[in-house]
Amino acid sequence: MSTAGDVQQALRRRVAAGYPIVCLLTHEESRALEMVRSVVGAVPVWTATQGFDRVPDTTDPVRAIALAGVQPATRVTVMCDLHPFLRDPRVVRALREFAQRAEATSSAMFLVMPWLDMPVELEKDMTVLDVPLPDAGELARLLEAELERSGGKMGDVEAAVLAARGLTMGEARRAFRLAMTSPDMQSAVAEIVAEKQRIMRRSAAIELVDPDVGLDEIGGLEVLKVWLRSRVPAFRSSARAFGLPQPRGVLVCGVQGCGKSLAAKAASKVFGLPLVRMDFAAVFASSSPELAIRTATRIAEAVAPVVLWVDEIEKGLAADASGTHARVFGEFLVWMQEKRAAVFVAATANEVEQLPPELVRRGRFDDVFFVDLPGVKEREEILAIHLRRHGRDPGKYPIAELTKGLEHFSGAELEQVVIGALFRAFGLSRDLVAEDLRIAAKETVPLASMYEERVQALRAWAATRARRASADRRTLELFED
Repeated sequence: MSTAGDVQQALRRRVAAGYPIVCLLTHEESRALEMVRSVVGAVPVWTATQGFDRVPDTTDPVRAIALAGVQPATRVTVMCDLHPFLRDPRVVRALREFAQRAEATSSAMFLVMPWLDMPVELEKDMTVLDVPLPDAGELARLLEAELERSGGKMGDVEAAVLAARGLTMGEARRAFRLAMTSPDMQSAVAEIVAEKQRIMRRSAAIELVDPDVGLDEIGGLEVLKVWLRSRVPAFRSSARAFGLPQPRGVLVCGVQGCGKSLAAKAASKVFGLPLVRMDFAAVFASSSPELAIRTATRIAEAVAPVVLWVDEIEKGLAADASGTHARVFGEFLVWMQEKRAAVFVAATANEVEQLPPELVRRGRFDDVFFVDLPGVKEREEILAIHLRRHGRDPGKYPIAELTKGLEHFSGAELEQVVIGALFRAFGLSRDLVAEDLRIAAKETVPLASMYEERVQALRAWAATRARRASADRRTLELFED
C-alpha cells in the first residue's frame, strides 16, 4: 500500500520528468493541495466557482486552461474538480493544447478530483496517481494535534488510531472529537468504530461487519477449518522473515445454505482481524461503479490487516461481463493480483459456472474450496449446534436418529428444522421434544431435492477445480444412480 510520502515522491519525479498533466484522485482536496505545495511551492488553484486566485473572469474552464502556463506565475497550476467538464470537447481540446505547449514553457498542471473517466484523447498526455487514505502515522499526528487543541487526553492512542484506519483526515478528525467526549477509553474506541461504520454505510459498497461466528460454531467443513487455522501464523512478521508472502484469500463455492458465508465470517474471527464486507450489487447500483470499486478497495487497504468478505462474487464478476461490468471486473482482478496490503479476500460463490477462469486461477486466491451437502456426522453436529444456540441440551434428543433421513438437507435447512420445531412447541405451551423436530423435518422440502441436477452440476465443476471443504465423502454419491 502506498503512503502520502510515496505520492509526494511520485509527484517530484513526474514534475522533474516534464509530465504536462498529473491527475490526483482523492476526495481529500486540501490534503492533495498540501502534497502539491510540498513539491512545487505556492501554486495558483482553480475552482469552477472562484476561477484562479485573484484572476478575474477565469471561472470558464476553457479560458482558465488557455491562461495556464502563459505567464511565469502560472507555470504550475492546480485545477480542482474538473472531471464533470471532461465531457465537453472544448475542455479536452484545451488540455491537449496545454500539453503540447507545456514542454516549451516548462509548465505543469495538477488536476485534483475524486474520479476520472479519462477521455481517450488525453491518455498519452495525462498520468494518474491515487492518493491513499491516511496511514497510522498521519492519524496519530492528527490525534495528537486534536488532543493538544482541546487539552484532552486519550489513554491508548494506538487503539484509537487503529480504530480510525480507513477514514479520511476530515472524517478521522470528527471521529476523534466525538471520542474525546467519551467517559473511558473503551467507550472512546467504540465511538470511533461506530462512526466508521456510519461513514462506510454511506459508501454503500462496503461496510464494517461484526464477525459473530467462530469456527467452532460451524458444523462440518473440517478440511477448510484446518486450512484456515494453519494460515493464522502466516500473518505474523516472522512469516515474512521466513520468506512466506501474505495470505491472499480463499474462494468458497458450492451448494446454497451449507456454510460458505459463515466460513468467511469465521475466517475474520480465527485470524483476529476486522471484517469488511463488499457488496457488488451496491457497486453496480452506484452512479459510478468504477469509482465505487476503487473506493472500496482503497478503504480495505487502509484498514489492513483485514478480511474482505465478498459474498456471491459471481454476481459482480460474471464470465460474460461486458461494458461497465467488464471494467469493474478488470479493475477488481488487477487489484487482487497486485495488492500489497494485508487484505485477505474471503469470497463465496453459488453460481460457479459463471466464474471466469481468471478469477479462480492461483495467484488471486491461495485456494478454492467446494462446500457440499453435509454428511451424516456433519448433520448431527449442525443440529446439535443449533439446539445449543437456542438454549437446548443436544444430549436430551436422539440426534443420530433424527438426522438419519435428512440426506438432502443443507445446514441452513437443518437450522430451520430447529426453529420450526420450537414454534410448534411454543404454540403447544410446552418445551421442545423430539417429535417436534421430526414433524418440522417432514414439513421441510430441501432445496437440493428440487434442484437435483443443479447439485450434480456443482459437483462436476468442483471435481477438477476445487478442494472439498469436508472430509466426509459419503455425500458424493447422494444423487448418483
